[in-house]
Amino acid sequence: MDQNHKPSRKAAFRSFLRGDHAVNPYAAWLIFASYALLLLSRFIDTFLLTEENAYLSTILLQLLIFPIPTYLYIRLRGKALSGKLALVPPALSHLFLILSAILMLISGCTLLALICGMMNAQPSFTLYDTFSSIHDGTAEASIRLILAYGLLPAFCEELMFRSILCAEYEKHGILYASLLSSLFFAFLHFDLTALPVYLFAGLLLAAVRYVTRSAIASMIVHLGYNLFGIFVQAGLSGYCRSTGSIGLLVILLIALLLLSSAFFCGEVSRILKRRGTRSLLDDPQALSTPGLNTIPRKKWPVTIRNAFACPQAVGAVLLWLFGVILNLIK
Repeated sequence: MDQNHKPSRKAAFRSFLRGDHAVNPYAAWLIFASYALLLLSRFIDTFLLTEENAYLSTILLQLLIFPIPTYLYIRLRGKALSGKLALVPPALSHLFLILSAILMLISGCTLLALICGMMNAQPSFTLYDTFSSIHDGTAEASIRLILAYGLLPAFCEELMFRSILCAEYEKHGILYASLLSSLFFAFLHFDLTALPVYLFAGLLLAAVRYVTRSAIASMIVHLGYNLFGIFVQAGLSGYCRSTGSIGLLVILLIALLLLSSAFFCGEVSRILKRRGTRSLLDDPQALSTPGLNTIPRKKWPVTIRNAFACPQAVGAVLLWLFGVILNLIK
């Protein structure tokens, strides 16, 4: 057979349908399912969510979108995911790294939100631009908000993106797993304007997951940011709308971002030095598949493209585009 012979279009299409060249097409099914269920919830919540049952309905819909599909996915994948999910508590020595990551996430995301014009547009904390938090000032409402808008989203999203997706994609290295999981995490919110905010958040949370070797650590950082969003974001949004001048706030956020970043990097350096490595990429124990830490530079474009070389991955992108259009026209 001629080595230069190219497959026909039909053969190439059949190969695409089978996902022959896709990087882990199984993970793409999980992403597609979560996007589809989240979009469906936007229509369901119109009928279910009332002031009386808002918290319960929000919790039930989140359970439908995340834990149930992830549980089924883990059961179906079985040993392929065994020991790779990093669902272990962080060490006590990681406390300062986690605290600095929370401050870095808060300051960085808030600064990017200001740049993207999100602070004026979002007076209250929302989940996926669908479930809006309602706080009447009572202690009971605070507990419900922490559970429905803080703890549960942090656990569900980190389980899917930093635990499962990082484990599925890290065959090609930490950078590849972090980038892809962060990209799909950003797409989850169906907000083109906020894409830089969620990309930054995803990359930082992935860094926490790999430095600490604990997805629970990234859950804690995510929870810290959610609590800030629930109890502080509305006040900052009100300040931006009422004053129209955000110069001082920007200066404070930049200062906090620089300080927390310096502290975070210092903690990363200390942790890696204690392990005897100079870089996270030099640490084979950070991966469940030692020796596969990097992708050759020339193969990066092909490997990234192959992550979408199956119908379910393309379908997930189309669902994201559909969600973005819904946000733009509503």
